[in-house]
Amino acid sequence: MKNGILPVTSHEHASARVAARFRPKWLQIYVSQKLRSDPVYPATFALLRESNEPILDVGCGLGLLAFYLRERGFHPQVTGLDCDVRKIRRATHVAAFNYNSVEFRYRDVRDDFSFTGNILLFDVLHYLPPDQRTLLKRLAEYVAPGGFLMIRDCPADRTTRFCLTYVAEIFSQRISWNLTTPLHFPSRETICNAFEHERFLQRSEPLWGQTPFNNHLFIFQRHAGAIAPAQG
Repeated sequence: MKNGILPVTSHEHASARVAARFRPKWLQIYVSQKLRSDPVYPATFALLRESNEPILDVGCGLGLLAFYLRERGFHPQVTGLDCDVRKIRRATHVAAFNYNSVEFRYRDVRDDFSFTGNILLFDVLHYLPPDQRTLLKRLAEYVAPGGFLMIRDCPADRTTRFCLTYVAEIFSQRISWNLTTPLHFPSRETICNAFEHERFLQRSEPLWGQTPFNNHLFIFQRHAGAIAPAQG
């Protein structure tokens, strides 16, 4: 410890530690490659590292984001939601033996729930029904003052990157890695128009790293003076 500040675990070290928690070997290799190569993990840590608010990870999958943040020294509660019971079971098993204040629920984000904090939707919005703007407007109400709602998804812009992303998603469904459900890739307008400029700062940037896919990160930060959402 230097100047009273705990050292921050490196990206490579955190990725390796998370991967080591998984079995069998093929899954451990997948997790290691996913964490090391996908820029969404260090980008999320960089943005939320100073936040004391809990996180709701919508479409959490295997829980990799929650585990990665824990390994980087992020301590607030992380709750993951997903409709894939297989991945929820694996995530819950890993959390039970290795991480505190991490919870995973087999649940549809369209159901009613109570939450205040930061909300993340990474690579999941296109798996939700066409009326995505209504869902995003509802989720915006759960963001804490000064908190973030972050979306990483593939805008439907009909570029080569979009086509490659679409093919990759279909392939993931065909091999039963992702749930088989109709895909509804959102437009930029669908995403951005769900957040009022008077209440949220907005920005977006490409976040595809070394992949050929069309991933973009949309960041919405609620103004610090906003009234906190009511709890049900």
